[in-house]
Amino acid sequence: MTTPLQQQVGSFWSHQSTSQKITLIALVLAAVIVVPLIVSWATTPSFSVAFTGMTEEDAGQVVQKLAEANIPYKLGGTGTILVPEKQVYEVRLQMARDGLPSNGTVGLELFGSNTLGMTEFTQKINYQRALEGELERTIGSLSAVEAVQVHIVTPEKTLLTSDQSVTTASIMVKLAPGKTLDPSQVSAISHLAASSIEGLKPENVVIVDSAGRMLASGAGSSGEASAVAQTDSRRAAEGAAAINIQNKVEMLLAQVLGPNRAVVQADVSLDWTQKETTSQKVEPTPAIRSSQKTTENYTTTGSATGGVPGANSNLPTPVATTTAGGSSSNYTRSDEVTNYELSTSQTHEIFSPGTVKRISLSVLVDNVTDQAQLTTLKSAVSAAVGIDETRGDKLVVENTTFDTSFATQQEEVLSKSSNTDLYYKIAEIAGAVILVFLILWYVQRLLKNLRLASSDAWVPMMKPLSASALSGHSSPMLTNNSTSPMLQQSQGSQPKLESTFKMEQHHPEDEQLQKVLTRMTEDNPASVAEIIQLWLAEDGNQS
Repeated sequence: MTTPLQQQVGSFWSHQSTSQKITLIALVLAAVIVVPLIVSWATTPSFSVAFTGMTEEDAGQVVQKLAEANIPYKLGGTGTILVPEKQVYEVRLQMARDGLPSNGTVGLELFGSNTLGMTEFTQKINYQRALEGELERTIGSLSAVEAVQVHIVTPEKTLLTSDQSVTTASIMVKLAPGKTLDPSQVSAISHLAASSIEGLKPENVVIVDSAGRMLASGAGSSGEASAVAQTDSRRAAEGAAAINIQNKVEMLLAQVLGPNRAVVQADVSLDWTQKETTSQKVEPTPAIRSSQKTTENYTTTGSATGGVPGANSNLPTPVATTTAGGSSSNYTRSDEVTNYELSTSQTHEIFSPGTVKRISLSVLVDNVTDQAQLTTLKSAVSAAVGIDETRGDKLVVENTTFDTSFATQQEEVLSKSSNTDLYYKIAEIAGAVILVFLILWYVQRLLKNLRLASSDAWVPMMKPLSASALSGHSSPMLTNNSTSPMLQQSQGSQPKLESTFKMEQHHPEDEQLQKVLTRMTEDNPASVAEIIQLWLAEDGNQS
């Protein structure tokens, strides 16, 4: 038995054209396919990393636990598991409660189980594993360390101290991306390990990173190992100085020429010779210690004393002399000596090793053909890094043409991929919006048609009074959009009802008419009875 709603839907479908039916079917199929996809895309949670760096055994156990708890997950690799972002910490706590991951790092919990029947050797090995695991956990908590592995070598005790071997340890660290360990942090790790293990000294700890670089050599008192460590530190210092110069020049050229238009390579040699210089300087002061002045004057006449050579002429008593005529002369001499106080200054200088010995800098710029501009750039770079030609520094600035075809191709590929993704997203959003509007429009139209189909469709049941002149009868009329019958009377005439019910099988109007009569009988039986009485009275008068 069909319901009224089914009849109305069937009637609505039968009144649609073929194109409208195809359109409705296509809209319904599109809604059935697209709407679940949109809902699934909108309700899909964002995933975040919960565990990484796990062994395959631990990853398998964690995945099994997540499946049992009905927690969605994704695998980002062999040892990486992603879970919904809102459940990351909850999942970690649940796995920690179950002792997962268990094979990554083992600490002192090794002794939490029953050790009955365990040999002394096994206990010693477990104790060493526990120490290594605890150190791995402690060192791994550093922000710069992503993963760490510790190995400890504890020699057997001997009777003689001179024959006793020292305890050593080796630590391999995997640094987090973009992180480094400075010398103070490396020294801190060495002292941390030495303070945690009996008999271990900081100089006996070797630290290596995942790239194979030695951070701490564990040289101890060995002269050769100490020299190697010193050489490594000096090379690291020279490399750091070269990188500092390269960064300065690249920043300068990027502001002048633009990004990626210059290539800079620097080599720095440092002087590791330690020097001591002592200098003494003596300077006079304005203070006078002593002063001496000598003046001598001498005057002669024009005559001269003469005589016979011999003893008589040299006797004090003048004897016969002969005076010869001549000219007179004057002689004057003056000497002055001044002694000042002296000041003495002594300087003792110690030159620490590590001063710049020589800088070699090479700069290549892209498409700078102006020679004046190249000269300006060379002067600016020379002043920025402190080039000293007398010291042996060398600076080369040359022009060349950079090959940017690969970079341009990669940019085009990335741009095309980005635009394609953007277009897909825009198309998805636009399609979803259009589909929603079409569905709303279709639903609104369907509801409107159903509402019109289910509304009361009134049909004439009685002839109007104006038709009584032609038929000789006067009858009331039911008008459209009325919920109850209305009786209209003509002036000075008795209303007469004439039945106009001419039923036809399987006609929609007949069904509507039956519904109207049924409702009118239920709502106002008195009016129906009155109409029937009028009909009977009219039939009696005609007979």
